[in-house]
Amino acid sequence: MTTHFGWSAGRPQVWAVGGGKGGTGKSLVAASLAIHLAQMGRRVVLVDGDLGTPNLHSVLGLDPPAVGLADFVNQEATTLDGVAVGTEVPRLRLVSGARNGLDLERLRHFQKTRLLRLLLDLSADVVLVDLGAGTSLTIMDFFSIADRGLLVILPEPTSIENCYRFLRAAFLRRLQHLGRTLGHQPLIDLVMRHRARAGLGRPWEIMEEIRRVDSCVAETLEGHLEGFLPHLIVNQARDHEDVRLGDAMQIASERFLGIPLRFAGAIPYDPVLVRSVKSRRPHMLEYPRSRISESFRAAAEAIDSAANGAAPVGATGLLDPRGAARPIPFPRDPYRILDLPAGAAPAAITAAYMRLRSALRSDSPALLSLDCAAERRAALAEVEEAYRVLSRNVSAGSPRMDPPAARSTPRFAAYPFPPARLRAVTLL
Repeated sequence: MTTHFGWSAGRPQVWAVGGGKGGTGKSLVAASLAIHLAQMGRRVVLVDGDLGTPNLHSVLGLDPPAVGLADFVNQEATTLDGVAVGTEVPRLRLVSGARNGLDLERLRHFQKTRLLRLLLDLSADVVLVDLGAGTSLTIMDFFSIADRGLLVILPEPTSIENCYRFLRAAFLRRLQHLGRTLGHQPLIDLVMRHRARAGLGRPWEIMEEIRRVDSCVAETLEGHLEGFLPHLIVNQARDHEDVRLGDAMQIASERFLGIPLRFAGAIPYDPVLVRSVKSRRPHMLEYPRSRISESFRAAAEAIDSAANGAAPVGATGLLDPRGAARPIPFPRDPYRILDLPAGAAPAAITAAYMRLRSALRSDSPALLSLDCAAERRAALAEVEEAYRVLSRNVSAGSPRMDPPAARSTPRFAAYPFPPARLRAVTLL
């Protein structure tokens, strides 16, 4: 894979863990994913990118290392490998920032550029960066270079809202990086100024405005933005509704923001996890067979498989005309509307229909912070019509083929609760 900075294969994959809101458990998730990747045989370097309040060493049960990220930034160390310390997990090292806290926003441009680029010189298969809270430019820069961006949220309205805000900010930052790299900065600046005046807040609206000005530039940008596919982890899930939130947010982000998002799994709430943090013992090592550890493993493998393969079947890209919010005339494919491959089996059609109906409820927690009432009604009507057409075709005995799985990434691989009996969803 080649990023928009021109870095190519043969370097470590970079995973960045963010989320916008503090207190969601990003550091715990980052450490747990890193532990499992190392147990899978990968060489992993965990970087504490929360430069203001670093705490990954505590999550891993380590004392503050004598050297860390501050030594590198201050040029007292010449490489990140020189400040990476070993852990009790084979093949897992930590670059900490515990000794000398840094003000993230006071990093000079050359310091930030050097740090971002030399992440790729680490002797590792995966570099996993634990970012701080917020949507500062430095955090967005870390997130935008990553091969895989991970968003960690709690099933709470404020966390959901901050997640969408983080997604928008990350998209815009990536777009600005592309503008500078590809020589289209004047056009993007023009559109962004018009966006501020016209109130174009959604990514798909911004891309449509670029397309109206120069369709060739829009096509080039879209090609480079295909790699922007953040993954979502719902932390501290207490019930089935919390687990379904992740899938609903994926649908909402794709259809109403125009940003593809992949739900990687949910981590169940368990007081034992709190005790593990207090005792400074990684839960993955202390309780390797717990359902929390199983959930972390499933999420890590889902993200890893996506990082090493193609996008799942039915994945939505920017300006994919399937999204109901895009006011572009086109022939509607009922299979695409239901996120299904052509020729899907009747059971898969029904399951996809129920999934979308649930996510598009007027009281869906995934939609409460989005101003999309009209688009929601249009999308729901489209889903109902697609299901009616496909149900009629099936009942008429139309030929079909046995399809592959609708999603190559097992979204509910990290499902932490016993399956509940399906029930009808009442739409308000």
